[in-house]
Amino acid sequence: MSPIRSTRAARTLGAFAVAGVVAAALVSCASSDATAEAFGDADYGDITVQLSWLKNHEFSGYFEADSRGYFQEAGFDDVELVAGGIGGVPAASALTSGSAWIGIASPTDIAQANAEGADLRIVATTYQKNPFTLVSADSDPIDTPADLVGRTIAIADSSATNWDAFLAANDIDADDIDRVPYGDAQNDLKLGNIDGFMGYGDGGAPLRATGFGAQEFLLADYGLAYSGEAVVVTAETLENEGDAVEAFLTAYARGWKDAFDDVDGTIDLVIDDYGKDQNYVRADIELSWEQQEKLILTDEALENGIGTISDDAVQRNIDSLALVGYDLAPDDLFDTTLIADVYAENPDLVIGVG
Repeated sequence: MSPIRSTRAARTLGAFAVAGVVAAALVSCASSDATAEAFGDADYGDITVQLSWLKNHEFSGYFEADSRGYFQEAGFDDVELVAGGIGGVPAASALTSGSAWIGIASPTDIAQANAEGADLRIVATTYQKNPFTLVSADSDPIDTPADLVGRTIAIADSSATNWDAFLAANDIDADDIDRVPYGDAQNDLKLGNIDGFMGYGDGGAPLRATGFGAQEFLLADYGLAYSGEAVVVTAETLENEGDAVEAFLTAYARGWKDAFDDVDGTIDLVIDDYGKDQNYVRADIELSWEQQEKLILTDEALENGIGTISDDAVQRNIDSLALVGYDLAPDDLFDTTLIADVYAENPDLVIGVG
């Protein structure tokens, strides 16, 4: 994998990287305690992280990094994790306005923001596969994109660009589908008011948890090749505060490794702490985690680390964005150098190592 650079100059790994690789060769289960020591007396101050949705399992790695003090060890005084979702501020807006230092968003949102004058870069992607699903009832299933013709499908306004790209990838005319507002899509599907809806991540799991027969397919399996839960900063931040961004990504990698090392403990953290006000049901989160794991722990992530972005993945994103009119070069949208450096310097943070 050849890391893609945008505004940052070429970097050298330095003595720590060499030491880290040698140590990994000698001791396969090297402790990540050395990771914290690498930052020394770094002081990056307070930062705000704009999440893409409510505080749930999607952000478990950030919760682990925060609760275990990894952000502080990396040099940050205070890290505020701000929930997104309905009524929340999109990450692209938060970054361009300066209300957030780093954010979580879809590549489509960042491409659109850049087309409107922003200058943002994706530095990691937690979901290697696009998390959007098409959910339908077992009793009247929608098994493939071709089955959508003539059906009534609920689509959220915030998902419109993804939906349009999916239709374009499958050569489906939008006029052949009755698109309706998302509203209470799960209940509408139960009542038969709609034939399906575009879900996110766990697809029909919440419906199945209530006993309703629901199925789904990943839009990623039918041409919607965007990554998901992209970690985003401004190009200016990347240029002027690259060391701080890499420090953040190191804490991020440590947090996600811990999340998968102790899934039960991580789900407890979501339910009892960070997402406590959402009154999550454990069985629902467990079902959602199973789906999330498939999106995160792809062969790419298992080999190179959570959040890494291969050249092929970058090109798939660029090709999918072209379907909805975004003509971009890879370095217009991505900078993969820092997340690659994190795992080069800390190979024990790759899932399955150590």
